[in-house]
Amino acid sequence: MARLLNALLRLSLSYFVAEVLLHRDDHRFAGKAIPIRNFIIVSVLSFLFPWLHLTGRRPKPYSWGLDNLYLSIFWLDMAGNSFDLYDTHYYFDLIPHFHGTGATAAVLKRTFALPSLSALGLANALHLLLEVQEYYTDVLFGTHNVRGVSDTVNDLLAGLLGAAVYTGVQSLRDLPAQPVKQ
Repeated sequence: MARLLNALLRLSLSYFVAEVLLHRDDHRFAGKAIPIRNFIIVSVLSFLFPWLHLTGRRPKPYSWGLDNLYLSIFWLDMAGNSFDLYDTHYYFDLIPHFHGTGATAAVLKRTFALPSLSALGLANALHLLLEVQEYYTDVLFGTHNVRGVSDTVNDLLAGLLGAAVYTGVQSLRDLPAQPVKQ
């Protein structure tokens, strides 16, 4: 089942890239630099787990669950654009920021055996860099990804909460089972 989900995620990511490249001027994509970003995601970033596995940096067997969680970060963002959720639901972007940063923290924790606090901090540092990139792409290239200071602050807060929730749940799952005292 996890392999099938992986294939579906990869196929739909490819569809999202093709859709953006074929309909660059569509109101869902125009002015957001989405074609370049989606192409980089699908052609480079989506292959992190296969690359780690093939180079021996990830123990066998292949971690389909972690790869699926990782791919879901990109899938949710691209689906939001494809289904016009960012423009039709003002606060929709908080969901990808919550999930994206949370899933990133979970993937970092599991893949690289980081302590929860380190995974949480690194995921939020990466998220901060993403927000900086969005802001400066708007300033330097005239795109319109950021809707003001409150948008950035809310995105960062959603990411912080997401990372805390995901690493907290993972930490609870990692606790050893305690025998019941009688």
